[in-house]
Amino acid sequence: MKTSLWLKILVGMATLWNIFIVISVVFNSSFALTRAAGGQFTSFPVGIRVTYLGTTMILILQAVTLVQIWQGYAIKPTWLPKAFFLMGLVSTFVNMISRSQNERWNGFTAAIVAYAFWISSVRRDTSK
Repeated sequence: MKTSLWLKILVGMATLWNIFIVISVVFNSSFALTRAAGGQFTSFPVGIRVTYLGTTMILILQAVTLVQIWQGYAIKPTWLPKAFFLMGLVSTFVNMISRSQNERWNGFTAAIVAYAFWISSVRRDTSK
């Protein structure tokens, strides 16, 4: 099943937003204070910033994996797209229940990326 161009563009924008937010936390940007970690900090602690650095690496791997799926490459390990789908669902839920109204918006971008993994790989596996 071929993924539509509009979905690829939407997922690209959502992924860029997610990466922008986590990098903003890593660099302790004031922009991200209300958009990450529950909006509870006036300055992000070092532990949160290091955690978000790891999250940045995961988001980059997620983006690369999705592009490879769209280009028809076999993904190794084969469970990775399913893991990213589940991670997207958890991220959507956690962002949507945040105390920070600004952080709740991040749930929409997480849901878009999770949907892309569902359409591109998980649903394809279950239809075989």
